[in-house]
Amino acid sequence: MTDDIIEYLETVELKTKMRGYDQIEVDEIFDRVSEAIKVLREGLKNSEEKLRVAEEHLDSEVKRLDVREKEVEILINEAEDKATKIIENSRLEAENLRASTEKELYLLATEEREKLKNQLFAIEKRQKEVQSNVDLFEDQFSAHRERILRALGDMQQAIEDLSLLPEDSGLDSKIIDIASGDELPSI
Repeated sequence: MTDDIIEYLETVELKTKMRGYDQIEVDEIFDRVSEAIKVLREGLKNSEEKLRVAEEHLDSEVKRLDVREKEVEILINEAEDKATKIIENSRLEAENLRASTEKELYLLATEEREKLKNQLFAIEKRQKEVQSNVDLFEDQFSAHRERILRALGDMQQAIEDLSLLPEDSGLDSKIIDIASGDELPSI
């Protein structure tokens, strides 16, 4: 329709009347309007072409961004999967380490307990040996004391039988005290 108007403006012929418009002025106006419409049409055509190119570019960018967004989503999903696997593997490794550590500690504690039992057994055995030696020493000491006391008693009897000592010397009472076990003379 706009083409028709330009063509119409270029081809229209106005009739002049006595008091009508000046033909040259009207032709100039039509020429200017026609030229302005041509410029506007050319600008509109250029704008439409630019719009088409921009829309194509926008469509291309949107498609590229959609592809990139899908790639990023895939990468994020892969990263999440890897992170989940790493966390799960770390948990399993931690559980294995804890279990092996507990097992090692149990074995170490058991081994130390056995060592302590063996040491305690050896100490108790040594204590029994010492006690046995003390008991033996006490028995020997007691037997030796008994022999000494009997010997002292025999000596006292022999001295009395010999009557070599005066009756009131006090030695008899010391020998009797020694024989009864009250006091041993210091040497």
